[in-house]
Amino acid sequence: MSVSKSASSRPALISAAELAAFVVRVFVARGMLEQDAQTLADVLVWADLRGVDSHGVERLPSYLAIAQRGEMNLVAAPAIADLAPALFMVDADRAAGPVSMMLAIREAVSRASVFGVATGVVRRTAHTGAVGYYAQWAARQGFAAMVFGSGPPLMAYHGARVASLSTSPLAIAVPGGPDGALVLDMASAVASNGKLKQAARKGESIPEGWALDKQGGPTTDPAAAAVALPIGGAKGAGLGLLFECMTSLMAGTPLLATMLGEGRKPYHMQSQMLVAIDVSKFRALGDYEADVGALADLIRNLPRSDENEPIRMPGQRGEALARTRAVEGVPVSGRLRGQLEEIAASVGVAAPAFAGTA
Repeated sequence: MSVSKSASSRPALISAAELAAFVVRVFVARGMLEQDAQTLADVLVWADLRGVDSHGVERLPSYLAIAQRGEMNLVAAPAIADLAPALFMVDADRAAGPVSMMLAIREAVSRASVFGVATGVVRRTAHTGAVGYYAQWAARQGFAAMVFGSGPPLMAYHGARVASLSTSPLAIAVPGGPDGALVLDMASAVASNGKLKQAARKGESIPEGWALDKQGGPTTDPAAAAVALPIGGAKGAGLGLLFECMTSLMAGTPLLATMLGEGRKPYHMQSQMLVAIDVSKFRALGDYEADVGALADLIRNLPRSDENEPIRMPGQRGEALARTRAVEGVPVSGRLRGQLEEIAASVGVAAPAFAGTA
């Protein structure tokens, strides 16, 4: 006889608005400006809506922990340094990543609207969250955008058996397509560090080729996964290495070189580069968007290798899920719900109001 899950073990549902409001309450209670807390909440909930739970409110306990260690400055005021008309740098002063990144992408779009293109580097920022958020934001303003970065060593360089590169995320977005923007958001690793941790929490095995254990051997046990592996072997490793050169080294704040080697330990810090291109400087924006949409339709209607699986555009699956979760609510595991309620009690704010179970 099968036994149904108890209500307490099922994922709880919460509206995106309530989840974001809770994040804001927590960080305002910890001293963050409300507008900065709202920016942080927007990025986390954006990931949760799209099913990228590893980069959503799941991160809240770790964000509070790195803030407690002084590796995230909740009251930082990131500063823009003007390097050239279309070139700038943001010194984040360890600000929450979404705060420094939204400042940077807004600046890039503003400058690109004048000069056609703009590039910015963000240095000394805390975890930036899902970088697709920033690229999509620019695309929805009519700009093509690229965001990539580096951070602590979590991934092996091709041929090495120890953590030696960041998992180095990359996002590229353009206006147009079935959802108003095509967004590619990926890590240079086969699986991000957050995804490996999520598999460990769920007790799910991982495929071979995703990670190595502490001894440098292959593993399918996410609890033993200590080192992520690069996507495409040498290709993913090359991306990770060059992203470090284009971000941290460009900003004069090397990360990997300060964390690798005998006696050195990783610490929490990231660097990012953002590029914005004003599409309207090349051609009419509406015409470009129409061409992107037409190309997307052509590809989606190609003969399928599996008739049961639709051909999707980058970001399309996440957008569809976001529409569903915006109506039905965001599922939160019983474990995470307990953590959020503990956080609420610890900082003295109202716990999130859940709407039922999934």
